[in-house]
Amino acid sequence: MSTNWLLGIWRLMRADASLDFAPGVRMEFLVDGVLRYHVDVGGQDQVVDLVYRVDGEMLHTDNPAAPHSMSVRIEHGVGDVLLLDFGGPQAMLVREVEHPERYIQ
Repeated sequence: MSTNWLLGIWRLMRADASLDFAPGVRMEFLVDGVLRYHVDVGGQDQVVDLVYRVDGEMLHTDNPAAPHSMSVRIEHGVGDVLLLDFGGPQAMLVREVEHPERYIQ
């Protein structure tokens, strides 16, 4: 199953409070398993460089700079929405940017 639909920039639309997502979080999925996690800190875009892989319906992420890995169930929802299911609590992201020349393999 192709995961090209995941490539691009996704902006947090809403998340269950228990997930403690910062407002305005963006996830930028690039080719070759590169994930750039954007957080607004005092009006500045702070970026955490992560790596990712998709195995079936599971998204696995890791931070090479600080040992921290996570796995979450993903779904490509109706209306081009990225759903993250953390085993109950959920987050929904909407596509913000898709540049085929940059993101498609």
